[in-house]
Amino acid sequence: MVDYLLLKAALLTEGIWSDHESVSEVGTRYKEQNHGLFGWDFENHIKQKLPDDFCLPDGTVVQFRLNTKSPYHVASIDDKPQLYYNDHAICEVSWLRRPRYYDEKTAKGNEMIKIGQIGGKDDLFFCYQNYCSHFAKNKQCGFCNLVSTSNVYDSVVRRKDAGEIGEVTKAAWAEGDVNHVNITGGCINPKREITIVSEIFESIREYTGFDTVPGTLLPSPAKGDAIDKYFETGVGSLSFAMEVWDKKYYEAICPGKSESTSHGDFVESIKKAVGVFGEGNVYTIFVMGLEPKETFLEGVNTISELGANIIPFVWSPNPGSKLSGHRAPFAEWYAETTRQAAEIVHEHKVPAGTKNHCYLCDGNSLLHDALREKGVV
Repeated sequence: MVDYLLLKAALLTEGIWSDHESVSEVGTRYKEQNHGLFGWDFENHIKQKLPDDFCLPDGTVVQFRLNTKSPYHVASIDDKPQLYYNDHAICEVSWLRRPRYYDEKTAKGNEMIKIGQIGGKDDLFFCYQNYCSHFAKNKQCGFCNLVSTSNVYDSVVRRKDAGEIGEVTKAAWAEGDVNHVNITGGCINPKREITIVSEIFESIREYTGFDTVPGTLLPSPAKGDAIDKYFETGVGSLSFAMEVWDKKYYEAICPGKSESTSHGDFVESIKKAVGVFGEGNVYTIFVMGLEPKETFLEGVNTISELGANIIPFVWSPNPGSKLSGHRAPFAEWYAETTRQAAEIVHEHKVPAGTKNHCYLCDGNSLLHDALREKGVV
């Protein structure tokens, strides 16, 4: 019997490649990568269309991370994509449907795919500004390749118009697959960001008729009154990109962010946000694999005690980041640590918050999958 959580961990930490026949309809029938924010692959592929993600037989969604040296690959057998480890067949996989709106344009003439993309099966993703101020001072987070990805692929509108975001949301929702929005931007001036975000959600609500918009907002670290202002926009949940729990690791890996937002600032802000948005409607983002298991699980426990959820992304050493060429922990470490994290979250009875984020969104994280093993979907 295949351990699909372990398999997903292996595919994210080792990467994957595919024969030409298996991906021949990617970009027409099946959804392709469009690099709306980061490049998650192990190597760049400027002229090659690759799947954004795919499904395993149990419904697990996996992000496609290109690594032509990986032992994992997909080959087409009887017109069906089959996953292999070297010469050993593991299981069939399925690419995800390409949204119809990817071929449409906004009223201003921009391609909708360059405004917002579908992550996983049901998550509509927008990066309202593909820019982070920490890069200007060479103090970006060590794992981040936001700016280099934008320069290498040049595949999106870098500063999105609020009206166009509303248009794309309406078009995407009309197809019937999308259940949440996921909105973020690079670190920018907090006051300016509140204005930008408020205009975006006003546009989304105008185009969709939503009162509360199901989904998550991940701005620059929100503090104090900004948390209340984000709640007033009508977004369903607020996220905090804490990245690393251990204080010293955090300062070393996130030099720019840690100067403006300390470990303690994050904890206090998350606590306040739970009081404003409600338990289960606040998320903490970790880049899993950059610190020891013990401190990561300590963070999971503390955040869960506050009533917030956790999204721990599986780190891969992306090209263009300072940690490019390094090595993530092995799949077994990720699977074991994530299952322990799921036990902690389950014990604290944190509401799942699946109306805002779910396992179908998560091609690059394992915690939702581990919670699904425990009956939490």
